[in-house]
Amino acid sequence: MSKLQLLIKNANYYAAGAFFLGDILVDHGKIIAVEPPGNDAILAEKIIDTKGLCVLPGIIDSHVHFREPGRTDREDFYTGSMAAAAGGVTTYCDMPNCCPPPYSAELLEKRKALGEAKSVVDFALYGAAGYENRFCLQEILDVGAIAFKTFIQPVPVGREEEFAGLTVNDDGQLYMLLKEAGKTNGRYFFHCENFQLIQYMEKYLHELGMEDNSFHYKSRPDVAEIESVATVLNFAKATGAKIGISHITTKGACELVKRAKADGVDVVAETCFHYLIFDETYIDRFGVYAKCNPPLRSAENVEALWSYIEDGTISFIGTDHAPLTAAEKESGIQEIWRAFSGMPSIETFLPLMLDAVAKGRLSLVRMVQAMSENTAKVFGFYPQKGCIAVGSDADFTIVDLEKKYTLAIADMYSKARQVNLLFDGTCVCGKPEYTIVRGKIVMEQGKVDLESKGHGVFVHGRIK
Repeated sequence: MSKLQLLIKNANYYAAGAFFLGDILVDHGKIIAVEPPGNDAILAEKIIDTKGLCVLPGIIDSHVHFREPGRTDREDFYTGSMAAAAGGVTTYCDMPNCCPPPYSAELLEKRKALGEAKSVVDFALYGAAGYENRFCLQEILDVGAIAFKTFIQPVPVGREEEFAGLTVNDDGQLYMLLKEAGKTNGRYFFHCENFQLIQYMEKYLHELGMEDNSFHYKSRPDVAEIESVATVLNFAKATGAKIGISHITTKGACELVKRAKADGVDVVAETCFHYLIFDETYIDRFGVYAKCNPPLRSAENVEALWSYIEDGTISFIGTDHAPLTAAEKESGIQEIWRAFSGMPSIETFLPLMLDAVAKGRLSLVRMVQAMSENTAKVFGFYPQKGCIAVGSDADFTIVDLEKKYTLAIADMYSKARQVNLLFDGTCVCGKPEYTIVRGKIVMEQGKVDLESKGHGVFVHGRIK
């Protein structure tokens, strides 16, 4: 009798909204059977006894920035995917913030090749959508983009190549982009902050001399997000475009999304885990190391986001993993507005969310839905990914729900780990013990298999 690739014994595994006990049989990267536990006659090249652990469908990060090509001093597909594996993430969705962004089919194909040469875990790619490349959108979808990303602001001076194909300058360009978007079946995600309002608020705060760390969140008030979300929703309704709101942070914006859904607008909303864990007082304390866009919000907004996850207004949770060099962060130690925004957070994503489960903020079932199942459904991966079922990819994140430990920079794999001071020293309950991608163990008990470079494959978007 030939041996299977992998047998996961005594699995307490998630499927269809609940947890069950069974043995999971894997061969050629696929789940071939799920059987009652206790059959000792099954042979496998690798056997993992998961008694006392939980077997989750592989965690999918909806929002990362691995920077390759162009900014590999910050991160690249290899180091970023090692960080993903260390954190229990089996598939990541990479944003188009590289240089140049994938604003054409040819550029997306080049990114795909880079990822497949280096990535430890599976990956998907967003395309870049801007006013200038609005007639190329279907071509980018045809080569496998899962969605698009757009910034509603002019291209920053001196960063023209980095933002090519990623921006609309004003409402007129936004409307025309969405008119073209509505002719495709792709989904279009937006970074929703009112750029003009932010510019005015920055000038106003400088004039008042209000230049401590609070400058960052005071210059980006709730209304900057709310107004921008309202505009995108209104234009989507008018054009029929399918849209997504990236990293939503405010109660007001969530209410707009909830009403728009009820009104028939095809919209999904994503938040990121740090907006559920940290409030704006962490910017006061940690300064540049807690600086991200949109900013961390008030405790009231943090509390409200949990309810919008529970009622489904927020469809899924990602990280916005945004690696930066130490110099880019330290440039704003004294003047926070000078520092680059972003945090390299993919390795802390699952541990902090498991800790939230331990604290009763959400159920384990809801966590799996928001960090795997729903994400797979939105991007057309399901049931290839996001579930434990016969025929699905053998992607598993195996966790110890009871393990208490301390997050430490020294244990991390990201190139940007040194700027992770917001998370360093945080005590959590719940640890990823195994990361398994198509039947291959790429992380075991915190150690990433460095020989897994190139194991990851490109996952195509399936437009329905």
